[in-house]
Amino acid sequence: MNQVSPRQLDALLDAPEAGPVCLIGAGGCGMSGLGHLLLDVGLSVTGSDVRDNDSCRSLRARGAVIQAGHHAKVIKDAPPRLVVYSSAVPLDNPVLAVAEQRGVPIVRRARLLAALMRRQRGVCVAGMHGKTTTTALLAYALDRLGLSPSFAVGAEVPQLSRQARWVEAVGERWFVAEADESDGTLGEFHPDQAILLNVDEEHMDYFAGLDDVCREFAAFAGQVREQVWYCADDPRLVSLMAGVPGAVSFGFNPGADYRVELAADTRGRTGAYFFVWHGGARLGGFYTRLLGEKNASNAAAVVAFLHGQGFAATDIARALAEFRGAARRQEELHRDTAVRVFDDYGHHPREVSATLRAIRELGAKRVLAAFQPHRYTRTRHFLKEFSTCFGDADRLWVTEVYAASEEPIPDIDGQRLTEEVARQGGAVEFAPTLADLRAQVRVALQPGDVVVFLGAGDITVAAHQLAAELSMKLDEHFETLADLLVPGTVLRRDEPMAKRTTLRVGGPADIFVEPQSEADVGRVARHCAEAGLPCFVLGRGSNLLVRDGGIRGVVLSLMDEALARVEVKAGGRLECGAGARLNTVAAAAKQAGIGGLEFMEGIPGCVGGALRMNAGAMGAVTFDVVESLRTMDMRGKVREWWREEVKVEYRSCPMLAEHIALGAVFCGQEARSEDVGARMKEFSLRRHGSQPKARSAGCIFKNPTECPAGRLVDEMGLKGLTVGGARVSVEHGNFIINDGTATAEDILRLIGLIQERAEREQGVRLQTEVRIVGE
Repeated sequence: MNQVSPRQLDALLDAPEAGPVCLIGAGGCGMSGLGHLLLDVGLSVTGSDVRDNDSCRSLRARGAVIQAGHHAKVIKDAPPRLVVYSSAVPLDNPVLAVAEQRGVPIVRRARLLAALMRRQRGVCVAGMHGKTTTTALLAYALDRLGLSPSFAVGAEVPQLSRQARWVEAVGERWFVAEADESDGTLGEFHPDQAILLNVDEEHMDYFAGLDDVCREFAAFAGQVREQVWYCADDPRLVSLMAGVPGAVSFGFNPGADYRVELAADTRGRTGAYFFVWHGGARLGGFYTRLLGEKNASNAAAVVAFLHGQGFAATDIARALAEFRGAARRQEELHRDTAVRVFDDYGHHPREVSATLRAIRELGAKRVLAAFQPHRYTRTRHFLKEFSTCFGDADRLWVTEVYAASEEPIPDIDGQRLTEEVARQGGAVEFAPTLADLRAQVRVALQPGDVVVFLGAGDITVAAHQLAAELSMKLDEHFETLADLLVPGTVLRRDEPMAKRTTLRVGGPADIFVEPQSEADVGRVARHCAEAGLPCFVLGRGSNLLVRDGGIRGVVLSLMDEALARVEVKAGGRLECGAGARLNTVAAAAKQAGIGGLEFMEGIPGCVGGALRMNAGAMGAVTFDVVESLRTMDMRGKVREWWREEVKVEYRSCPMLAEHIALGAVFCGQEARSEDVGARMKEFSLRRHGSQPKARSAGCIFKNPTECPAGRLVDEMGLKGLTVGGARVSVEHGNFIINDGTATAEDILRLIGLIQERAEREQGVRLQTEVRIVGE
C-alpha cells in the first residue's frame, strides 16, 4: 500500500495547488471530525461513506464533496493529494483499491491526526474507559478559560458545536485529542503532554493479551515530550509510570499527587462534588454535572492538568461546572415527571458496572437497563464478567450481538449472554431485535423509573426511538384517536410493518390506523397536523422498504373497503378509491370493455401508491390514463385536480409528498372484453416469465439512461448475490427477494453493494426506485 511517512505527510499537507484530501468512511465520528479539521486548515475535502448520515451532511454544508456509497468516482472526479482510511475500512474497499492502483498516497487516520497535532501544542487523552468524556471536558474547560483550543473528540459534543475544531495558532495553541489505542495507532502520537486514565484487558481482537496492552501504553508514555498525568487508582498504570520522569498522578489513592475526595454537595445538585488536595493543601471544591465516581476521577484529571499549567483553582472550578457531557456518554434523552431515558456507549463490563452504579445515584424507584453486546469476540472473552456486571439494574433486557463486521461465533450470542445472567440470579429477558427491545422496555416502564440503553452499536436507535415516543406522548395520542374515530376502525400500537409490506421486512409503526371513511382520514390528518405528529400514508406496501427501526408517529393505511371502491362511469371511465388494488381496477376495466388499463394487472400495489409513484409497467405509466384525482391536505381539506394541473415525473408525483391521494378517475377507450383480456394474459405471461414470485418490492432501481437496471445487474454477474436473507433474483436482476429471514438492513446492504459495483465497474450511478422510509 502507498503508505506515506510522517515527513512525507507534512510535505503533502503543505503542497500548494494540490488536490483534496479524500476520506474513506467520512461519516464516521472520528473521520468526520478529521474532515472538519482539514476544512479549518484550509484544505478541500472529498470522501465517501457506505450510507449518508448527519456527519456527511455537516461536511457537505461546509463545502466538502461526500458521496453516499464507496464509489471510485470520488477519486476519478477529483484526484486527491491523499487518501485517508481507518481500521474500520476493509482493505478491499473500492476507493482504497483504486487509490493504490493509481499510486495515490495513502495514510491512516491516526497518522494524519498526529501530523496536525504536531503543528500545535498537543495533549493526548488515552485509556480504555472515559477518554471521550475527559477529552471533551478538557477542551471545554480550556475554551471557558479563554484559550480557544483546537480539539478532536470521538463523539459529538453539543457545547463545542462539533466534535473537532482547528484554531489557527497564535502563540502556543493547545490541541486536545482523544488518542485511540484499539488498533495499535497510539504510537503515532508524540504529544507535548498526555493524560492516561486506565489500562484494561480490552480490544482482544487486536492485542495478544493484557501484557501487550501495557507495552503499548508504556511505549506511548515514553514518546510524550513533557509531562504525563496518570490515574493512581489503576495499579497497572502506577507500575508502568514508575520509571517515567516527572509523571504526575491523580485519583482517590492516598498517595496521588492530586488526591480526590468525594464530598456532599450542599446545593443538592445532581452530579459529583469533590475536593482535590495537592502538596498537603486543599486546592478547593469542584463540581461536575456528570454522574459517578469514575467521572469525578476524570474531572480530577482535568483539574490536575489545568492546575499544572498555572490556572487558579477557582477559575478551574468555574470552567468545569457547566459541562454537560458528550453524546452517548450518560446522555439524557428524555425527562418528565414520570421517567428518564439515558443513552450510554458503555460496552465493557467495567464501563457497564460504573454507569449503572452512577445512574443508581439518581435515586430512581427502579433502574432498568437495556444492553446490546458489542462484537462476538468481546462477548466471548468477557462472558463471565458480563454475567455479573448488571447488579445495579433492577431489570435487564439483552438484545442480539452487534457484530461490527465480525463473523458470528457458535454459541456466542445475545441469548447465551441472557442465560448466563439468569444463572447468576439476574432479572433478565432476551429481546431478539431492537424493535422488540424498545417495545418491551416501554411496556415495562413505571413512574419513577430510569432506563439506560447501553452498548457501542446501534442500540442508540432504540434509545432515541423510545425517547421520541415518550416525548410525543404517543399513549395520549392513541387515546385521542380512539375517541375521534368511529367504532370498528383499526387502531393499533407497535404494528409490525413487515406484515404490511410486500417485502415482509420492517420494524413497527408507533400508531397504525386504518380508517373506514374519508371523514376519518381527515380526522387523523388534522390531529397529526395540530399535534405535530409525523403521519405516513401507506397503501398496499409494495415498492416500499421500511427500515428495521420502524416508523415514528402515525401510519395511515387506506386499505379499508370503503376507500377501495371501483365504479364504472360513462365514456370509458373508472372512478377508483385510493385503496383499490390495481389488479382489481384492471379486472373491472376488462369487465366493462375499457382498454388501456391492462398494464395495471401486474403492478402489486393500490391506486394511491400508483399515483404517488407514477407506477408503470409494459411501457405505460399511471398518469397516462388519469383524467382527474382527488386529494386531501394534512388539514383535511379535499380538492379535485385535473390531470393538466398536476406535475408528474419519472416514478414520482411531487404534489403527493404533501397531500393524501384519495382516488382518481381513470379514462380508457372502448374495447372488446375479449381483446382486453387477451392483452392482460399476454402481459401476465411476460411478467411471470421474467419476474420472481418470491417476496419482493418490485423493481429496486430506476432504469438509468445507459441501459435497463436489470440488464446491468445481469451483465455484472450479480444475480444470486446474497446478504443475509436478501438475494438478487435469478429471474430478474432488478428485483431483490426475501427468503423469509431477511432484515431491512440485509436489503439495504445488498442495495449498497450493487450500487458500488455499478459505479466502479460500469460508471453508472444507480438510484433506488423503491421508497426507503423509517428509522
